[in-house]
Amino acid sequence: MKLIPFTKEDFSMIHGFMYPIWHETYDGVIGAEQTDFLIERYFSDNGLKEFQSKGYKYFKVVDETTVGITVIAEKDGDTYLDKLYLLPGSRGKGYASFVFSELLKLGRDVTLNVNQGNARAVACYRKNGFIIDEEEIIDLGDGMINRDYKMRLKAENFKL
Repeated sequence: MKLIPFTKEDFSMIHGFMYPIWHETYDGVIGAEQTDFLIERYFSDNGLKEFQSKGYKYFKVVDETTVGITVIAEKDGDTYLDKLYLLPGSRGKGYASFVFSELLKLGRDVTLNVNQGNARAVACYRKNGFIIDEEEIIDLGDGMINRDYKMRLKAENFKL
């Protein structure tokens, strides 16, 4: 298992990689319309350029082939896990735990936002030691909102 930084070519495949994963994950939680809105916001050419300009870094989660994608940034002195999405057949095989351990090696707490309705992700984060710091409602406009948990994994609890 390894994390490999995106190349220019990798950015051209991210939309197609994430589209089915996001619809499988979110259509039943926030609806297909809001899912499409968020996919466009995060994975269109303009969205990718915007987030890269803000310091977001994109990585492939690889184990012979690409099994997932993660996006991180530094935020308020912590490592912010903006995205971690795995192919359905790759879930429950330790890839998420691997990503968390790699991020903790940076020596900072790992923080993230997760939709409260994404029960599978919330369970994964809790299993790996994340705690809920607070609840947050994010207004996306046009009547769309995200109801998130802000979660934290403390670096001080991690042993190399």
